Amino acid sequence: MDGTNKSFIQRHADTLFLGLGILLAALLRFTLLPHPSYDITEFFGPWYEFIQKNGGWGALKYNFANYTPPYLYLQVIASQIFPRLESVYAIKLFPVAFDFIAAFFVYKLVRLRYPTGTAPWLAGLAVLFAPTVILNSSFWGQTDIIYTTGLLACIYFLAIKRDVLALIAFGLAISIKLQAAFLLPFLAVLVLMKQVSWKNLLLVPLVYLILILPAWMAGRPLIELLEVYFEQSTTYHALTMNAANMYQWLPNDLYALLYPAGMVLAASVALLYVWVASKRGDLRNPATLVSLALISVIIMPYFTPKMHDRYFFAADVLSIIFAFYYPRYFYLPILICGVSFFSYTQFLFEYEIVPLRYLAIVQLVTVVILFRYLASGTNFAGKVGDRDSSPDLEAG
Repeated sequence: MDGTNKSFIQRHADTLFLGLGILLAALLRFTLLPHPSYDITEFFGPWYEFIQKNGGWGALKYNFANYTPPYLYLQVIASQIFPRLESVYAIKLFPVAFDFIAAFFVYKLVRLRYPTGTAPWLAGLAVLFAPTVILNSSFWGQTDIIYTTGLLACIYFLAIKRDVLALIAFGLAISIKLQAAFLLPFLAVLVLMKQVSWKNLLLVPLVYLILILPAWMAGRPLIELLEVYFEQSTTYHALTMNAANMYQWLPNDLYALLYPAGMVLAASVALLYVWVASKRGDLRNPATLVSLALISVIIMPYFTPKMHDRYFFAADVLSIIFAFYYPRYFYLPILICGVSFFSYTQFLFEYEIVPLRYLAIVQLVTVVILFRYLASGTNFAGKVGDRDSSPDLEAG
């Protein structure tokens, strides 16, 4: 009997470990769900209560929130399915669920690199246990994992050459949060090099228009629905909102002067990225796609003003995938996720562990490393499953 049990455990050790990891990730999130963060108390909570008081879908005709309708639909669905559930749990329900959906796409992306072996599900677990991923959804109640899941799906579908699904996924992502636009320079490269048809880009605004139809049909004016992101952009007047980027070193007193200059700088960096990246080899190789996507989503929030601490979230997740593709860069997700974590603590816990101006230097180091990697052209063109010059994870 003991020999049989041992043999079973040996045969299914990976599955048992994966199941245990998923269970622990879920339990960890469950312990954090009761926390009512500032954003839930001041924003998401009142929005949810407004939805409940106005009959669910009927609330959508009012301009009571500065998020896009697709996010509010999730709150409406939660209020309809779990009408007696405490608001703090209902608000976090979908973000926490998307943690696991995102982990699945991470698994699928890394599986393209390692068709066999444990690396893909280890990557998925690494994302589930990343501190900022845990804090963002189950503690903070934020939605960054939702749009990031759309970006991961976009990259995955591009890697398997399902362009229509990829652009639909990107459209869904940008319909949730405008920060999904950090991936636009990456898509611009693919369109410029005719790897993706420019006609498929039309799917992005089409997806948004389709998604706002329920709110429009509920009675909300179309112009309000089209101006949500414009209204968001005028909410705060600060060069940086705890984001560890270059604006930590500049005085906010010069906001009126430095904001437009910063936008021009960000556009210039994006153009430089497009120019350099367009010289790469096989742009549709999964390794190339992951690399270019990571660089796109880290340079944009670094050089763009008015960024929040959470806006490097997609870079946090993609850096983990990148490290599995190129293990010699194992330290990059440690640096990138570490910077994000210590940036979070300033707002979530009102405790400064590392000053933001120093975190901005660390993030600059990661940007320089990645941009140097991009400019060198090293290891970008290769076939799926190829190894770079560094030691790699075993596939078997």
